Amino acid sequence: MAGTFPLLDQPLWDEAGQRLDGRRQPRHAVGSVQPIQLRQLPPAQPPGDWLHADILDISCGGLALLVSDANGLRDVVDVLLDVSSHPGFGVVRLPGSVRWKRAAGGAGSLWVVGVELDRPLARVPQLVAARA
Repeated sequence: MAGTFPLLDQPLWDEAGQRLDGRRQPRHAVGSVQPIQLRQLPPAQPPGDWLHADILDISCGGLALLVSDANGLRDVVDVLLDVSSHPGFGVVRLPGSVRWKRAAGGAGSLWVVGVELDRPLARVPQLVAARA
């Protein structure tokens, strides 16, 4: 199953990547891979709904995600990632925090969201390619 988002043109991918150059760890761009899900875990409130997300890039410390309808997603909030579509992680769920989010210029309700993992990965996992 391919991601739930429309195909993006290369300039948008490049723009998203340029904004991420401040990372402390090398990031690895990914092609078309299976989507994941995330939900926010606000303190003293029930968890948010699961949101579908496409992985733009990944490092041992976190991921850049393309998320639809992320308006309700707070900056700097704990999240839970469901990475069950990628067995290379070795787990089904990963805790992390949203560190930033930006509108994906010219792409309607799409947002680029930076997630820092609570515990860095030992290695960047092999991701499962999306089916055409």
